[in-house]
Amino acid sequence: MTSYSSKISNYVKYPLEGLDIRKFLDKDCSSEVTTYDLNAVICHHGTAGGGHYTAYAMNWLDGQWYEFDDTFVTEVSESQVADAEAYVLFYKKHSDETIKMREKVVGLCDEQESLLHFYISSQWFNKFQTFAEPGPITNNDFLCKHGGVPPCKSAVVDELVTKVPQTVWECLQHRYGGGPTVTHLHGCKTCQEELDRLQKRLTEEKQTFIKVNTLI
Repeated sequence: MTSYSSKISNYVKYPLEGLDIRKFLDKDCSSEVTTYDLNAVICHHGTAGGGHYTAYAMNWLDGQWYEFDDTFVTEVSESQVADAEAYVLFYKKHSDETIKMREKVVGLCDEQESLLHFYISSQWFNKFQTFAEPGPITNNDFLCKHGGVPPCKSAVVDELVTKVPQTVWECLQHRYGGGPTVTHLHGCKTCQEELDRLQKRLTEEKQTFIKVNTLI
């Protein structure tokens, strides 16, 4: 039995900005941001049996759209993107409040040198710079349960944190909550003692095994 399929080529109209999906969300959804902006489009040229793919993507630095066709990259207008025969659409949450918060943080960083600095998880700070809803600050990715830096992360902790002035920390913590507050990076003595005891036990067990094995 032979089956046939064909490509659906119906034109789909889609917005480049301000796609609000609030009415489609579950009533228990906790998200405060429901508006999305288009960031990229994949287009298929051809039939269901074969063809060619191109893409449009926006440079978030200057808002310019580009067409990507194999090795060729070309500037295009928004109207050309809006009229494309879209195959896949990529939308990103948009929040004016978060954009203003980022601008505020940049301004606070440019102010006079702070006498007191705080450390924030670089992973969370990256979410703040890219997500519309970064969620509460989570510094536990570089801290142990005792509030210090665990031995396994002490050598790379500088890569795991972002140092910010007091005004920035207070601004972010007031808006997003979370924590814990970190003003100093210190190795955890408790974790180090636990690690030392573990290594000592492993050494003793290994020596005992070797000794018993020689007697057999």
